[in-house]
Amino acid sequence: MKKIYTLFLCTLIVSCSNSKNAIELGYEDYSKSNLLLEMGANSTVRASETTLEIISPSKAVYKVKKAVTIYDKDDKDLAVVPLWYGEFKSIDYMKANVINKRGELVRSYSVDDAADYSTAWGSTFFSDERVKVLELPYSVFPYTIEYEYQQTYSGLLNLPGWRPQITGQSVESATFNLIDKGNTGVRYFAKNMDKEPEVSNEFGVQKYTWKVNMLMPVEREAMGPPSSEILPQILVAPGRFEMETSVGDASSWKDFGKWYYELGKDTRELPEEAKQEVDALISGVDSEEEKVRILFDYLQEKSRYVSIQLGIGGWKPFSAEYVYNNSYGDCKALTNYMQAVLDYVGIEAEGVLIYRGINEGKMNVDFPSNQFNHIILRVTLSNGEEIWLECTSKYYPPNHIGPDNEGKNALLITPEGGEVIQTPSRAYSENTSDRVWRFKVLEDGAAMMEAKVKEKGLSQDMLLRRVLPISEKERLDWLHESLEADNSKITDYDFDKLTETDDFAQYEYAAELIDYVRSSSKRLYIPVNKMNRWRFSIPDNEEREYPLHLGISYVESDSVVFETPEGYEIEASPANVEIDNAFGEFQVFFLINEDQEIVYKRYFALKEDTIQPEDYAALKEFFDSVKYADQQQLVLVKKEES
Repeated sequence: MKKIYTLFLCTLIVSCSNSKNAIELGYEDYSKSNLLLEMGANSTVRASETTLEIISPSKAVYKVKKAVTIYDKDDKDLAVVPLWYGEFKSIDYMKANVINKRGELVRSYSVDDAADYSTAWGSTFFSDERVKVLELPYSVFPYTIEYEYQQTYSGLLNLPGWRPQITGQSVESATFNLIDKGNTGVRYFAKNMDKEPEVSNEFGVQKYTWKVNMLMPVEREAMGPPSSEILPQILVAPGRFEMETSVGDASSWKDFGKWYYELGKDTRELPEEAKQEVDALISGVDSEEEKVRILFDYLQEKSRYVSIQLGIGGWKPFSAEYVYNNSYGDCKALTNYMQAVLDYVGIEAEGVLIYRGINEGKMNVDFPSNQFNHIILRVTLSNGEEIWLECTSKYYPPNHIGPDNEGKNALLITPEGGEVIQTPSRAYSENTSDRVWRFKVLEDGAAMMEAKVKEKGLSQDMLLRRVLPISEKERLDWLHESLEADNSKITDYDFDKLTETDDFAQYEYAAELIDYVRSSSKRLYIPVNKMNRWRFSIPDNEEREYPLHLGISYVESDSVVFETPEGYEIEASPANVEIDNAFGEFQVFFLINEDQEIVYKRYFALKEDTIQPEDYAALKEFFDSVKYADQQQLVLVKKEES
């Protein structure tokens, strides 16, 4: 545990070792301590200088010199320096020192001490990128690591920027220099900081310098924005750039999109065999929408996703002919192939670059640059209707692009260039889970259960992604885990209707639950909602600064029917509940149906997936109310004999 210090300035001067092995970074003695910066920090950047020098549209040099004091063994992972390299980025040198709290050199390191790993994994990822990882351990805390490295970029599309701190880290002093020797029109964007750079011009070379001092640590809040949305940083992007033989301009979204379109425009010619297959598939089909569905099924059945990050192949899609012959491709290749198929049958389709992920940083529409890690397809029918396709998924139907792609700013790629658009998103009422459970409760505490489940929207997407790829045994195991009862077994199941329609996915199953009901000599204690209890909670009395991101908004409608043993009557039942506010709705009530069965009805709606800080307390109360209601039980008592 870090010590809590009374706020005062304490200076202890111990000279650093002058060992000839130490790297000469020109920093001051790291044994000097600023206790203000230590408070609440896992580490402190003592001094840092980062320089990005643009030499030409095809070359840049990136140099980092940094010293960081690490305070506690729980944060030893901070003493790891990873450097990625590949065709467009090389490591010129890398060296480091470890210095103890007295300012004495413990050990020096070079690039030869770094472990080297491939970033390719498994049979579904091909990459020429590798990473060197230099570990700088020491057993006595606090201690300081100082390191320096330089990398050369042989393509400017993915230029590094500057982040003076990470979460939980304070900064004593940090500097960033941006130099455009090649007059490439390099651009910058200051994010989460209002500090203007110092600008100088010497012999026609523009130089921008940012300096920060005494930055206090910033913690990322649970389920809050990513660090990229709350920490200061300088984003850097090229104007003119070159990648291998490809020349482009990223100074506007239109130009960036034009470059990407030109990169792939000659790759969409289908081989004759593919054309014949396509013709046969849609023979006699007049509806464009039906053609899209049939051809998307064809893509999903024929192809599989494989990530490919080889050279310019990290951007340029493999040809439609390659995908047809090999039956695999990455997001670029599969999207390009589907676009080629639709082009062939006369249906308009265009790629859409996007950053895929839930709770990821937002696309900065004011700063044209490479902010993407994925591409999907937008299809436009002759009547103006749009159909969206996630071409890497073997399971999503048309117009299902997943929660990690919905409702985001993205870049539409057209022959005329790029255009910023927003992907479609579903209202909470379109993401539904409808479940019906029937329990036949026995006097010995066992229960026979039958369940029917129907999912729509994003709930459907997540179900298909979870269930379709796995084996029958794995599905059985998944169902058994959902029972949350050790002494139970699945007696029947049916997944045949998962993909019967694009509108929803449904399945059924049955189980024998040996200890579902707790019983005494004359009473049965029946959990009203053991199968779908709300378990999520958030901490008490948290004073938040940023919104809470829940990831998805949706509706659950549950109906639980209990057939109880003869000779029992209700002694106690949970109270009905009704809550309705701006971000959620919850209802619970009981009834007796015409068959004299007890029916428990539950409706839960999370209307918003982003909750503002001022609503945190109300959200906490809402979640706790749902959790409490879901844990209630129904008490039956044996009737007195007359």
